[in-house]
Amino acid sequence: MNISRKRERPTLQYKLGDEHLSAVESFTYLGVTISSDLRWREHVHNISAKATRVLHFIRHNIYHYTGTSEVKALAYTSLIRPLVEYAAAAWDLYTARDSHQLDKVQRRAARFVKRDYRQTTSVSELIS
Repeated sequence: MNISRKRERPTLQYKLGDEHLSAVESFTYLGVTISSDLRWREHVHNISAKATRVLHFIRHNIYHYTGTSEVKALAYTSLIRPLVEYAAAAWDLYTARDSHQLDKVQRRAARFVKRDYRQTTSVSELIS
């Protein structure tokens, strides 16, 4: 992977011994997707998709649970929130678009936990 922020990136060929290495545009290392242009759009997309899948799993498996929303809040804080916050110090919401994409996932989780499906349900209500 050639890492550069230039518009016209040089095409470099890397060899390991006698073999040529194939070039990739992004690579996942320790759960963080690093792209060749050092933008975090693909990483944010990957973690929001994974958090959405986990939220659907939780919805499917504890939807009919007759207990309080404490069980749902515990599922959120133990399964979804770590996915969204993992390595945030490295990639820290780079653009408003990335921030909005992650906020959508967290608002969906807040609505599920509180059983309040209005558009005004916020994540801060979930935490308090």
